[in-house]
Amino acid sequence: MNKLKSISLSIAISLLLGSLLYAQDTQILDLDSVTVTANKMEENIKEVPQSITVMTDVEIEEKGIKDVSDLIKYIPNLISTSVVNFRGLNSSMFTNASPMVIYVDGVPYSHRWGFNKTISNILRVEVLRGPQGTIYGKDSMGGVINIVTKDPSNTVAGSVSAEYGTDNYGEIAFDISAPVIDNKLFFGLNGVYSQSDGYATNYYPGQREEANEKENYLSNIKLKYNPTDDLTIKFNASKESDTKYGEEGGIVPFGSDINNYERDDFKNVSYDEDTYSENTSDAQALHIDYDFKDLRFSSLTTHKKTEIDQYYDYDHSDNSSYDGLSYFMEMESKNIAQEFRLSNNSDGLRWVTGLYYENQKDDILVATRLSDTYTDAISEIKSDTFAAFGQVVIPFLKDYDLTLGGRYQKIKKDIDSKNYYLPSGTTGAPRYTLDEDNTWNTFLPKIALSYKINKDLSSYFSIAKGYLAGGYNYAASSGTVEQNKFDAQESINYELGIRGDLLDNSLYLSAAIFYMDIKDLHVYSHDEATGVTHTSNAAEAYSQGIELELGYKINDNWRIDGSFGLIEAKYDEYTNASGTDLKDNKIQRTPSHTANLGVSYSNDHGIYGRLDIKNQGRMYFNDTNTYQENSYTTADVKIGYLFDDWDIYAYANNITDESYLTAANNMMTGTVLTYGEGRFLGIGAKYHF
Repeated sequence: MNKLKSISLSIAISLLLGSLLYAQDTQILDLDSVTVTANKMEENIKEVPQSITVMTDVEIEEKGIKDVSDLIKYIPNLISTSVVNFRGLNSSMFTNASPMVIYVDGVPYSHRWGFNKTISNILRVEVLRGPQGTIYGKDSMGGVINIVTKDPSNTVAGSVSAEYGTDNYGEIAFDISAPVIDNKLFFGLNGVYSQSDGYATNYYPGQREEANEKENYLSNIKLKYNPTDDLTIKFNASKESDTKYGEEGGIVPFGSDINNYERDDFKNVSYDEDTYSENTSDAQALHIDYDFKDLRFSSLTTHKKTEIDQYYDYDHSDNSSYDGLSYFMEMESKNIAQEFRLSNNSDGLRWVTGLYYENQKDDILVATRLSDTYTDAISEIKSDTFAAFGQVVIPFLKDYDLTLGGRYQKIKKDIDSKNYYLPSGTTGAPRYTLDEDNTWNTFLPKIALSYKINKDLSSYFSIAKGYLAGGYNYAASSGTVEQNKFDAQESINYELGIRGDLLDNSLYLSAAIFYMDIKDLHVYSHDEATGVTHTSNAAEAYSQGIELELGYKINDNWRIDGSFGLIEAKYDEYTNASGTDLKDNKIQRTPSHTANLGVSYSNDHGIYGRLDIKNQGRMYFNDTNTYQENSYTTADVKIGYLFDDWDIYAYANNITDESYLTAANNMMTGTVLTYGEGRFLGIGAKYHF
């Protein structure tokens, strides 16, 4: 608790300094006009009793955000490297779940590979930090990124754009919306295509020369139908593909000092096996809203099919000792979900209640090939989720709101897995089978108290339970059922925060202090003795920290914004796969802090510019805390000119060409190092009509 007192003092000092530094009678943000729907009912952002970041379409375009990974860079204590980490929670390897779930117009993207998702035609993005189990349930232990796209209307409008940059990068995008029947039926279509040759060259004969080539496309279609004033029907469909070759890095011998290497050391590689990953998804959503006099009924039906193909040269080299050694994973995931909700439309007591069902089927093949043998793990995992939920906001004593929420959730999973180890070109019986099922039941409560300090500033305190169901090791090759099964991950989360406008609405402030008590944390580690990756539970862990977001309008031309996150996340009780006691070790992939500062300029002549400086604190890549990346800083800049319906701009990311690690993983033949992108220069043009 002494640590919490220190954090509270830090917030108080930050608020005081902010007040002294930013005293000026200008307006940065009219919070009264910001309405969010992340809690599945329309609310003013000042009335949401939890940490929330909202970005509009204007901010997203100004900051050059193209995908969810770009967005994450602006959220305190949230990072996306090879996996996602938020407040000390990592992706769960054998449930394939991320601690933050992405929703795009109601369609969930919870897979741990989903955070390179391209975003387009955005109205706003709402990032809810902290567990969202009461409303969203399954997998939303760390939070939710709720993406709301623009609806087509009676106005014919759209845009076309193109960009070109470093490594022969190119992107084209378009967006158009129009009425089909005025005031009744509306149509929208948008898409993005991009490609890059990458920075590395593969010199192995017969293999792809552009070792880091990338290709991505996204297409969306939206129909909106208003047969009556009270009934709205929306249909969305999207198709996306993301293909990346090679690695942003390479392999080094075991025992090497990983900090002695830089990104440019791996510009020339020699992969003798195919190395690429391809993720594709098809998603559809049907959203029906009917407004009664005082109530709203909503039905949301979603379907999503995801295919993930990953192929790797296992030794990341042409080492003759490992000729033909390759690893690949093929996964097909099908998900269909139905939610019914009922909410009220009053300004006083507000509530929402509903029922939810989801069916998911994953077919997974994990395999290795080496000369005359092969290993295949073939699994079919079925999951059914049933839930009933409700949340009510009760105003009392004029300036107070009490939020009470709860969700009863039942998840049944069954796995049918077979592991083969056979000579190449032969068939035979599996060496190991796993055919089991289990049900995880839980109740997810939430309570929050908010207080309106004045018309522009509110404070809140909340307690909520976080939950991520357990599962099975789908690549198991030996062991008992219990050894290949892991329990649900649970947490109790406490948060105290303040949000609103200060200094005659010239300064926007959001600050929070949090503490998370974690039980049965999902962990996986590499057994150095056997070379096998295990999954299990760390009995106890904790995470605590502060988060601060600021926005300040200096005058009509200049604006400052930024965020800061400070975190301590450690294991209280955990012995890893190698038998090492890791009590008091820091949870891997959790940076000690995140910070960004942005300065933007615009004038009446159409000239604009923006500078963003980002800093990330020290981070460990493994549970033994032996691999680490020290604190580093990157800077991005963008300048442009607006005239008539045109936007002409140029930008530079990672101006100083900072080399920084994003992952260090032990494989069978060495340690694979992955780096963030180097300096990137680009130009672009966009036309609005």
